[in-house]
Amino acid sequence: MSGSARDGRVKVFIETYGCQMNSYDTSVMYGILDEHGYARAETVDDADVVLLNTCSVRDLAEHKIHSRVGELRSLNRRGLSKTAVVGVTGCMAERMADDLAKGERKADLVLGVDQYAKLPGMLDLAVARVRGDKDGPKQLNVATGHQADVHYVAPPDAYPTNNSHLVTIHKGCDYKCTYCIVPATRGPQREKAPEVIEQEIRDIVAAGGREVTLLGQNVTAYRAPGLNFAGLLQRLNPIVGLERIRFLTGHPCDMNEELVKTMSGLDKVCPWLHVPAQSGSDRVLRRMKRHYTAAEYLGLVATARRWLPGVTFSGDFIVGFPGETDEDFRMTLELVREVRYDQTFNFKYSERPATPAAKLDDDVPLEVKKERLAELMALQENVWSSMASAAVGEVWDVAVEDEARRPAGAWRARSLHNRKVLLLDHEGFVGQTLSVRITGCEATTFFGVAV
Repeated sequence: MSGSARDGRVKVFIETYGCQMNSYDTSVMYGILDEHGYARAETVDDADVVLLNTCSVRDLAEHKIHSRVGELRSLNRRGLSKTAVVGVTGCMAERMADDLAKGERKADLVLGVDQYAKLPGMLDLAVARVRGDKDGPKQLNVATGHQADVHYVAPPDAYPTNNSHLVTIHKGCDYKCTYCIVPATRGPQREKAPEVIEQEIRDIVAAGGREVTLLGQNVTAYRAPGLNFAGLLQRLNPIVGLERIRFLTGHPCDMNEELVKTMSGLDKVCPWLHVPAQSGSDRVLRRMKRHYTAAEYLGLVATARRWLPGVTFSGDFIVGFPGETDEDFRMTLELVREVRYDQTFNFKYSERPATPAAKLDDDVPLEVKKERLAELMALQENVWSSMASAAVGEVWDVAVEDEARRPAGAWRARSLHNRKVLLLDHEGFVGQTLSVRITGCEATTFFGVAV
């Protein structure tokens, strides 16, 4: 491998799997690599190095990564790809470093979530081995382990071209939900200092950004000395040039009246809440160790609607959790009917190693899980269809995000309430804010025309 960038630099492509935190980490890694002389490949086919930035939340996600490593290896051996170095980073690397070092599908480097500063040096070694450096180390490059004082900042120019930038405000999680592997892969919750967050956003605005999405495993649990999440929003809202603030993911235990009341007085904070419920059954919620009841969750929704007129909700649900009965599942359906979400992310329960739920009897048959998942998704589709139909004719303020792939001349935009809008025959520019009249909807995308 001799380097194929026009200036001779080795080209790297990062495939991102999983949540927005991983997307942010990908931007961090691109920024670090650029500072150390590596070039960013536009496509995987153009890459000398492919890094797989991974997720461990679902078992299926990990199987995909093993398969992808094998696929990249096979393509290179057969002369169908120039990708000579394959690395695995992120949550799966943190959890399964030893497994990733074995067999034909082993990676050239394995890098955990707090170790990205070591990426250039590890990549230098991996590239040297591929080039036949006889003095290079023979062992696998591995760096894992949590570091409480490490917080990365992604440079604004490392993002794809769009109107919004992700900003992590803390890492890890102190909640111990019985099904969740995040505390093991991301570590305990540790806050990024408010002054660092503020400067990161000021740099984004200076580079032309107008919108940020604040990220955390439980973003609403932010706790810096003397400053909670509501206080952080108050600190960020006055930044000149910043137009919109979104955030995810919130936890119901932290989404209190103080927070939504604070949001109601801040003109840049968007009225959209992503608040996972996971189940509508109190019995299942206790087994999940979620620390709230269905009634308390609905009380949160009512409070948000009282303080934030027009607020929209999205959420997560797990079906088939150990011990879930048909009655428990019916309670989940009832919760979805009552909340009327814009969008839900629904999953079949899958056991994750070393989580408390792994000790429970996974007693819901797979076919039952599939049936419940299908029923939940069908209900959400019906709920959303009625809500979307009722929105036709309304006028919304939207932010233009990018040109649409199709049809020609259309632009992608997003409302303050996080609803996707396709603007037809619109001559706009990224970042523009305008009022549009909604003319129709297909799936979760609305159609609109400027007014």
